[in-house]
Amino acid sequence: MLLFLSFDKETAPAELPFEVMNEKGGKALSKEGFQEMFAYINVENTFRKGNSTTNYLLSDGLFTKIDSDEAFRNKLFRYFFSHYVGSKHGMALYKNGGQYVYMLLGEKETKAVKNEEGRYICAAMFVKNLFIGFEEAVITERGLEVLPTGHYEMGMPVGGYLSFVIVTLAYVEGLGELPIYKSDAVKEKIYLLG
Repeated sequence: MLLFLSFDKETAPAELPFEVMNEKGGKALSKEGFQEMFAYINVENTFRKGNSTTNYLLSDGLFTKIDSDEAFRNKLFRYFFSHYVGSKHGMALYKNGGQYVYMLLGEKETKAVKNEEGRYICAAMFVKNLFIGFEEAVITERGLEVLPTGHYEMGMPVGGYLSFVIVTLAYVEGLGELPIYKSDAVKEKIYLLG
């Protein structure tokens, strides 16, 4: 996914070669919200003349807390909705090839891209190159309004993909300068979270 998020308008392939679990998953890839996520990131990369993503590598312990620790999750979920978390897009990587591609837009971007009032957020889950699921929502004064366009696999409840991303982004706020993952295998910047 890091490579797919590094493309710009000139280098993006006509199709991204994702694997799917079933026919329903294949149909979900062609839906507007999913398509717009990658297109928007490509446009941002073009506009910024380089990679515009913010990527995180989660330690196993942090992944478990974000995924399963209700008190930790609830605290950060409340934080997200009571503080302004800035617009960003990229990936949250975790154990065994798990990846969440996310996009959080500001109000002006949301109006321009989705013609909605509020802030747009979406998340897609992958394991390596295998598409698992996607959901999108608009954040308004009333809270998180999940759109009925989601695709869910492996027993994920509505709001599950988004809540993982929301908790991750809330966790990052206020941490200050983060260490960077060092590897000759990737050119993209990946911040270590643990």
